[in-house]
Amino acid sequence: MLKTIVKIAVLASLSASIAFGYQAIRLNVSEGTYADRNDAFKGIMELDLEDAGFTPKDIHAGIEYYYRLFYGTKLLKDGKPNPQFKEDYVENLDNLGFITISNEEWMLPLLLKEPSLGGFAPLNYLIYKKKSENKTYVGTITPEAMLDITKVKDPEVRKTFTEYIDALSKATDNGMGGEVEFIEIDKLPKKTMVEFEVPFERGSDVIDAKFNFMERFEKAFEAQEYIIAGKRDFEEYWTDNDMDNPRFDAYWVYSLCHFTFSYTVFNAWEHPELGVSAPCSMYMYLEKDSNTLKVGMPSVENWIVFGGIKDPQKVKFIKEMDEKIKAIMISLGAKEI
Repeated sequence: MLKTIVKIAVLASLSASIAFGYQAIRLNVSEGTYADRNDAFKGIMELDLEDAGFTPKDIHAGIEYYYRLFYGTKLLKDGKPNPQFKEDYVENLDNLGFITISNEEWMLPLLLKEPSLGGFAPLNYLIYKKKSENKTYVGTITPEAMLDITKVKDPEVRKTFTEYIDALSKATDNGMGGEVEFIEIDKLPKKTMVEFEVPFERGSDVIDAKFNFMERFEKAFEAQEYIIAGKRDFEEYWTDNDMDNPRFDAYWVYSLCHFTFSYTVFNAWEHPELGVSAPCSMYMYLEKDSNTLKVGMPSVENWIVFGGIKDPQKVKFIKEMDEKIKAIMISLGAKEI
């Protein structure tokens, strides 16, 4: 029988030393072997996810394997020393996977009203298992938190989006069994989003201009060791499927990941629950006849609150990620708003 519980022991097990009040992360927690629980999750991915109306765009499974390959292996396959090997490498995870999911058709009327909701379109569907316990966690940020982070006010958008996420949660619970647990926080940070405006030269073909900017953007982030973990072009989908889009000439979302940062937070610090925010969704849109590209993403500073992180060095490390993103965007001509 499914139960919704919020208790100190649960939050302690998730390394979330935080105050009670606001449900920020929803996780289905089930006991069993790694193989059994992973098979149950695959069943959701293959059948239940589509029934709930979601399609996965980018599936990043077995991340713990790549942490070990990148940072826990002294020698490369050719026998040469691995320059990324960490002497203090630790392995705290049996399983870690991020899946970006969305529904372009569903999101069209919502994004037309509230474009900032692209900060969670696609949203991140997380699975993880720690080595220290025989439990598998599957879930997302709560719809309320996603809506509040992206500052969505429209009541119909909030209602509809919540219904979509509730359908996903139901599919998760049915597929995994287990119990539902929430990570609660006192309140969200004062600044939940990082937002920019970028002058956009449309030229004679807005599509060519879009791809030119994409190329510059991707090169700039990859040069700073970011991974473009996915890209979802909503406007292209709407156009290809003859869907009425009266507001945007372009709307797409990048999924961004910094591998060293994720290894540090999820594995070394033992905060895999913060993977509900990874990879980060950065939306970009150009309104009809506009010469300004609007860009936004949830602030990485949200992770500090979600994880109840108090250590000054860890707080500094996380905040620096927002500053790195801002610096890259400014180098592309962006102005923070």
